[in-house]
Amino acid sequence: MFELSRARLSQFDLEKELEEPLLTDSKYHEKFVELFKTFQQIYTVNQFVKDCPSYPGSTKGIIQREIVSSIGATLAIEGTILKDEEIEESFKKADLQDKLKNEEQEAANTRTALRYITGTVDHCEGKFVYSEEQIKTIHKLITHNVESVSPNVPGQYRDTAARFGEPRRVSLCKNRVEIEAIMTKFIKWLNEEDSGLLTSNPIFKAMMAHYYLTEIHPFGDGNGRTSRALEAFILYNNLRNPSCFSVLSQFWNAHRNEYIINLGHIRNTLNPLDFLLFGAKGYLEELKRVKELVLKKVKQLMLQDYVQWLLRKKRINPRVLNALLLLIRIGKIPFHDFLSAVKPIYANRKERTRYRDFKTMEELELVRITKENGQKYIEPNFGKLEKLEYAV
Repeated sequence: MFELSRARLSQFDLEKELEEPLLTDSKYHEKFVELFKTFQQIYTVNQFVKDCPSYPGSTKGIIQREIVSSIGATLAIEGTILKDEEIEESFKKADLQDKLKNEEQEAANTRTALRYITGTVDHCEGKFVYSEEQIKTIHKLITHNVESVSPNVPGQYRDTAARFGEPRRVSLCKNRVEIEAIMTKFIKWLNEEDSGLLTSNPIFKAMMAHYYLTEIHPFGDGNGRTSRALEAFILYNNLRNPSCFSVLSQFWNAHRNEYIINLGHIRNTLNPLDFLLFGAKGYLEELKRVKELVLKKVKQLMLQDYVQWLLRKKRINPRVLNALLLLIRIGKIPFHDFLSAVKPIYANRKERTRYRDFKTMEELELVRITKENGQKYIEPNFGKLEKLEYAV
């Protein structure tokens, strides 16, 4: 069995050593193909999400919700459980400079760190260069005013040995001198450009930086959160997608045990391939999830536009338009609840008027009515958009 030492870690070449076996060793061939198919899909899906316009009322809300969920996920990995509503409330309190509970402070701090990441990248002119100071700043922002079980000074390296992970393992860097020496080499590796199959790939570099910083464990507390923030930093710098740069934390949290096991295995095997493949597939999974959210929003906007066109063509009346706009906003809903929701639209109207309007919606295929477990549901029929024919 192999074992990682501080001297071996400081070479930062574990992924580089995989490159020849990936091409020459038959036992790696299947993983090689899967790895690079995943890589290509990531770029394709990321580009689709990135190209969708984002403004209030379109996909802007998706970006905000993904940031909130990612913050909740990275905190949950460390044992701090907060609902999305609680995280959003902590943001409001932080903006008003109210006193925050410890877990609220953690959420507000993580938002500040993510803002620092995007701001640092967006304001960079020319080639971007990573630095120790950036990593220290991220840690400082993440652990500001947060109670810690371990001795911790925000933004400063620890000066004592540490134990971490599950099962617990001893840090390879025992004091600040050793940490400073290895972090200098880590930053050099982080800024190196390479043409290798893995080493030239920013997604894998982000995951390896995450692993390496976790293994160095430079701070008294907050190392996991800082490592995942660095991963997000590299993804944002290279993919420039505000919707998706931090969503990998959601995958890590959803598969927490496997995530921790994969991280721990690298020390014993010196082989990060399983971790890289696991993470790449997870990132693709999260990107596809965000893509579906974006597509749903785009379809909502398109269906809204279509029914307004139908009104201008006098194929529907204003009552039908308002009922449909309400349904598009709500989505799938029990039929009796929808009847309650449209009551104001049909105030002082006879029931047959409402029945006639609903019949129009069905005939124009603008709604879908289904039954599930004996209950009737109604929802917008986005499939109608795919059936429309346009004159050239």
